Amino acid sequence: MVPHPLILLPPSEGKASGGEGLPLDLESLSFGEFNKSRALLIKSIEQLSRKPKAAHKTLGVKGVALDKARTDNADVMSSPTQPAIERYTGVMYEAIDYQSLDDAAKRIFSKSTLIMSGLFGMVRPFDLIPTYKLKMGAKVRLNKSCSTIWKPLITKSLAQSTEADVIWDLLPNEHSAAWDPAKVACDVRFTVKFLEDQGGGQLRTVSHWSKLLKGALIRYLVTNPVEASSASSALELLADFNHLEGYEFRPKMTTEIDGATELIFLKPNS
Repeated sequence: MVPHPLILLPPSEGKASGGEGLPLDLESLSFGEFNKSRALLIKSIEQLSRKPKAAHKTLGVKGVALDKARTDNADVMSSPTQPAIERYTGVMYEAIDYQSLDDAAKRIFSKSTLIMSGLFGMVRPFDLIPTYKLKMGAKVRLNKSCSTIWKPLITKSLAQSTEADVIWDLLPNEHSAAWDPAKVACDVRFTVKFLEDQGGGQLRTVSHWSKLLKGALIRYLVTNPVEASSASSALELLADFNHLEGYEFRPKMTTEIDGATELIFLKPNS
């Protein structure tokens, strides 16, 4: 069996409409222990869909986008489904470009990646899900954020089932709040940061390009799973990672923050 790392991903705001799968079957999803909470959250967003003002406040959208979100959430149990890797269409997923991976990399991607979701807690790439609208930070049940609801469940699941020595934590803060890394054993947990050198010793954290860059990094990791799954070889692997936008791995800038090893990718000042 080819070793593989564990890669934690957020979902995307952008989601494909439609699908060719049957309506949502909670029993078919990975992490069946989440189904009670999934069912309660689905009931909550169905109820929320009938309240325009509350939906606007909770979902953070308005106008046509709000109308679509309310419809999607009202129909979450009856609308068609498709694999999560096809449902999520944001910038990071476009950069991953799963369909263009070779067969070996596709297998590794399927085994390695877990996607955290405000509605479903955590899914695998080929779990069949409908379109929906719910951020991890939203409060739709018991005045608790989805991350607060999911944190004990996701943490317990990862602690019990994770066999990877290396965790690539590519989650934004909102989704990082949905698990407790201190309770999940691994040799190393990597996080990443992308910086631009603006000259004169000034470095700027990149936000606009970060999703695109993460997508490219994920492709690189699943194409090189053996090296990416070992703490000792991962840093050597990254030495050969060069993004087309000019970001390069800078090992001397690596720091330890809150139990994680933060890896820096820097775009030199041109």
